This record gives sequence, structure tokens and C-alpha cells, in this order.
Amino acid sequence: MAASPGRPTGQEQPQNPLVAGLERLPVAPTTLVIFGATGDLARRKLLPALYNLAHEGALPERFHLVGVSRKDKEHDDYRNECEQAIRRFSRRTPDEDVLCSLLDSVKYVPGTFDDPAVYAELGVVMDGFEQEAGEPLNRAFYLSTAPTFFPVIVEQLGASKLARHEHGEVRVII
Repeated sequence: MAASPGRPTGQEQPQNPLVAGLERLPVAPTTLVIFGATGDLARRKLLPALYNLAHEGALPERFHLVGVSRKDKEHDDYRNECEQAIRRFSRRTPDEDVLCSLLDSVKYVPGTFDDPAVYAELGVVMDGFEQEAGEPLNRAFYLSTAPTFFPVIVEQLGASKLARHEHGEVRVII
């Protein structure tokens, strides 16, 4: 049976007709922090989507990911969980080089969302990424949590002075 026009066959991905003729602008170096990093939304949707963006070359050259969640674990354990989620839920079979590059600088910060120590540690991790890069990184905070935690996290980001960054943009994504 022949594939009908416009339908992908096998592992082919359909081309998005909305991007035809659009110029892809460079993306500024960025650190993405996912609050609720071990939850279902992060595992099933966010991590595979990040991989697919990396595969398409849509992430910045300097991209760092930090997971924040209540579960106590090491960076390597979280990195392994990210890899398993991507392998299981990505829409395409992962390319090993792209996957390794994406997971190379993944960090994890354990703790509750109302604990100022979590935000202090988060600041240390993000500052370390900037020192390593030798340039400021934009910061994006993705709230992959129950809505009741939104005000708690946003207040803590403000109190810890992570809501502002002198040389980069800061965004909260809900």
C-alpha cells in the first residue's frame, strides 16, 4: 500500500508548513529550570519536547537544564531518569549524540518549593553555568506543578532575587 500524499511513512516526520520561509533566529544561551521535574508532565511531555527541540537544532548552543523537585536524588540519578523519559516518550528514536549533548549539563536540586535553601542552591547552580560559559545566560522557570504551588514558587524566586538577572532575561512559564 502506497503512502498517501502528505502522510509520513515509517520514521519520517512531517514538515511543518507554517515554518516555510521563516528565518530561524539564534536562541540566546539559556538555563531552563523545571519545578516539579520528576512529575508526569515533565517526564511525558517536557523532557521529550526538549529533546526534539535539540534534535531540530532549535535549542541554544549553550543550554542547561535544572530539575527541582521534592524527591532526594543525585544529579546522575536525575540525568538517568531524564534519559529514560526521553527514550520512552519521544516521538522519534533518540540520536545518541544529541541525547548525550542535551543531558551533559543536567543538574538536580532537591527540596520543597517553600524552602529558601532550595533557591539558594538553585542560584549557585545557575551561577556555575554562567561562570563555565563565560557569559550571562537567560533564565526560564517552568512551573510543572499543581497550581497551588505557583504563588509559593514565584514569591520564593522574588525573595531569593532569582526573579531578576542584570544581564539576561528571566521568564516564568506556567
